[in-house]
Amino acid sequence: MRVIAESELISNIKSGDVAAFSQLIKLHQKMVFAVIYRMVDSLEDTEELAQDVFVKAFKSIKLFEGKSKFSTWIYKIAYFTAINHLRKKKMLQVPIHEAWIADVDESTLHTLNADDQKYYIKSAMKYLKPIERELITLYYLEELSNKEVAEITGMSLSNIKVSILRIRKKMLGILNALLKDEAINLIKN
Repeated sequence: MRVIAESELISNIKSGDVAAFSQLIKLHQKMVFAVIYRMVDSLEDTEELAQDVFVKAFKSIKLFEGKSKFSTWIYKIAYFTAINHLRKKKMLQVPIHEAWIADVDESTLHTLNADDQKYYIKSAMKYLKPIERELITLYYLEELSNKEVAEITGMSLSNIKVSILRIRKKMLGILNALLKDEAINLIKN
């Protein structure tokens, strides 16, 4: 079976080939699922929203002009679907204590092994707002450029740069506090 290029799949879908859309879904379902899950943090909601994303993408595929990558286009649909869901639910965020951000020590995280780093980063991300989690994820984990992140979120390039720096500082403060709390618990026990 020959592998069909994404651009050919999109062209086939635009011509009415519904089966080609299932192939396109297979290419992007993990990414769409991950984007939404990181923002809503609910497996049930993520599954429902991911379906919504693909329905929206199918209905509006004729609007895709190919000026950006398809993954960027569908990422944007997933991002705004999750944002709208959060707005409707008026999701509350865990408060950030100012003391957590006060003394940021970037070297603390580097002393941990890779598995521990992942654990603490994942723990710290729970304290971020969904939009902050997504910006960090897009930039650092998905390794998208500032320009691509701006395109997906609809934010200006300068706003992305400033936001990433602020969120990074916030994350470092949270990580610092989590690691201090962990050290205190170890000493007490």
